[in-house]
Amino acid sequence: MSRAEREKQIEVLHELFDDVGMGILVDFRGMTVSDLTSFRTQLRDQEATFKVVKNRLCIRAVEGTPFEAVVEHFAGPVGILYTNSDPVAPAKVLADLIKEKKNLSPKVGILAGKVISIDEIKMLANLPDRDTLVAQTLATCQAPASNFVRLMTEIPTSLVRVLEAVRNRKEAA
Repeated sequence: MSRAEREKQIEVLHELFDDVGMGILVDFRGMTVSDLTSFRTQLRDQEATFKVVKNRLCIRAVEGTPFEAVVEHFAGPVGILYTNSDPVAPAKVLADLIKEKKNLSPKVGILAGKVISIDEIKMLANLPDRDTLVAQTLATCQAPASNFVRLMTEIPTSLVRVLEAVRNRKEAA
């Protein structure tokens, strides 16, 4: 690779690292090409990408980006899982693959410009996806209104039941 090509690749990586919403550095030792291809396909469905690049290029490219805080983790075979959309879905795909392939392991991550640990990556993978969280939030917001409507309809319903009971007693007597 010529010097100009390296500089161009460093520039592209720098833009990627500077613009990424969530990224996880992954040690992918022992993964076969077919495993990585399957993993990339699953990530593509979740609007995420897994990229393997040279550590020397990454170390130069992270200067001035949020990934600069994790530069010491660019050692050995490192792949970068990144996305600018929902961070939960790619984390779930990674967690499922880690359960299946014991030799795959995350090193560290970046979420919204902050460093996250392996435990926080696991917690992220255990969260419900974005659509479920939105639905839960809407249900929580609607609960007081629906409870109020139910309460307001219960008052006339109770009155009707009482009147029906009084009528039944008078008919029985």
